[in-house]
Amino acid sequence: MFSFRGCGRRVAASFTKQQVSLAWFSGDSAAPWTPHFEVVVIGGGHAGTEAAAAAARCGSRTLLLTHRVDTIGQMSCNPSFGGIGKGHLMREVDALDGLCSRICDQSGVHYKVLNRRKGPAVWGLRAQIDRKLYKQNMQKEILNTQLLTVQEGAVENLILTEPEPEHTGKCRVSGVVLARGSTAMLLDSH
Repeated sequence: MFSFRGCGRRVAASFTKQQVSLAWFSGDSAAPWTPHFEVVVIGGGHAGTEAAAAAARCGSRTLLLTHRVDTIGQMSCNPSFGGIGKGHLMREVDALDGLCSRICDQSGVHYKVLNRRKGPAVWGLRAQIDRKLYKQNMQKEILNTQLLTVQEGAVENLILTEPEPEHTGKCRVSGVVLARGSTAMLLDSH
């Protein structure tokens, strides 16, 4: 478990431990490549981009690992945000300075209030989004966020610290091993 410094949020992961050497090198270069990050986010979907951007905004050196950079911001076949339930979530993300609502404002083509004939308690805001424009704007925002590094790659394993003696099984993630098997991103131990 590690915290986003200054944000008060915690992230936990569940996994099995394997013995992995901490001395990894990039296969693309003869020189060792071990950049240090305070937060590593695995996955460049909607939640991953929000988490990575939030960590970077809080001042943490952040790495976003995704299979393909060109799929960041890709929407499903129904390109809409909002509705009865998701509309509340969108407003909460927006209140926390999230990207999703801001990018929707830049990429929206049609806005509607659902259930307007009923009472305000069941109204739901929904926006239809231009898929290409949303993807383009999200990639532009993510790739230009300070303290955020985006890298293509699949994570094959997590590097863990030894368990704390007084808390059996409680470990810290100290890095990730990419599927290429040649690179590990080591996290700072703050």
